[in-house]
Amino acid sequence: MSNYILILKNVFNKDECNEIIDMYKNSCIEPKNKYLGYLYKDINNFKYIQKLFKIIDKYKQQFEEINLTASKWKLNNIRFKHFKSGTSFNSWHSEHNLTYPNRLLSIQVYLSDHNCGTEFFNGKVVKSEIGKVILFPAYFTHTHRGQVCPDNKDRFLLTGYLEFNEKGDLE
Repeated sequence: MSNYILILKNVFNKDECNEIIDMYKNSCIEPKNKYLGYLYKDINNFKYIQKLFKIIDKYKQQFEEINLTASKWKLNNIRFKHFKSGTSFNSWHSEHNLTYPNRLLSIQVYLSDHNCGTEFFNGKVVKSEIGKVILFPAYFTHTHRGQVCPDNKDRFLLTGYLEFNEKGDLE
């Protein structure tokens, strides 16, 4: 049985990652819940959206049963995140909860290299590497947390969610 995690390396090249960082780094704000450990910028007009859709298509091909959900879904809440050195979202969590009941999948794009990554409750760690993308279920089965960079570097990533959508197909 699969773990339903899709990991793709080099989806974004170093120049694209640096462009994204340069574009959003200085416009980040602090979330209402300061314990999250990051600054962020919500992105409504993302230049590289087609790359994200291609990743979603690969996920749909590899895990065909996702195409059998009773509801259609959309890509939503694309967010640039900046974790300053010494910080991470290190509390165990899943993306599907009472606040976000429509989340189906989580997508993360690592924009910087680090000697750390995303740690899943089952012990699997996906290391942060420039241009790497991971896509995984939002449910408790994929409870995870961020690791603090031991080299005291700032970390940058994009996140987004595939959510159930009443209006129709993937947007």
